[in-house]
Amino acid sequence: MDDVARLAHERACERLIHGFARALDMYDYDTALLLWSEDGVLSVPGHDHAGHSGLRDWMARREKDMICRHIVSNLVVDVLDHTTATARAYCSAYRVRGWRGREPGPMMAPAYVVDYADRFIRHPVRGWLFAHRQVTVALAGVEQRQALRAG
Repeated sequence: MDDVARLAHERACERLIHGFARALDMYDYDTALLLWSEDGVLSVPGHDHAGHSGLRDWMARREKDMICRHIVSNLVVDVLDHTTATARAYCSAYRVRGWRGREPGPMMAPAYVVDYADRFIRHPVRGWLFAHRQVTVALAGVEQRQALRAG
């Protein structure tokens, strides 16, 4: 694979990562699902959400009145071949309950800092898609640590 093709594949995967964060933050779940393969799996601590139906159920359970911003950084994509790639990134999640629709909300410390380990596949028609995302919590606020311990 030449450098131009590799860079194009890397950029497409980067756009998936940033696009998914933005779609979640905007509560645009239809757009979020378009970024996933039909059998994609989102693995968050203690739970796997499989396929579009599992992902949609997970998104439907998110708090409706929360302002949330996922700030993705330290992103590195590795293209394995023309149809598979992986990525690693950090994400700081800023959240404030009860303020959606009443912006600007009060500035709070990030609720979480997580590690993303992503795997992508390239569909012949739809292009690059998430196949799997493993979310590992590195840092969590007091309330979030209690929720993680409770399961």
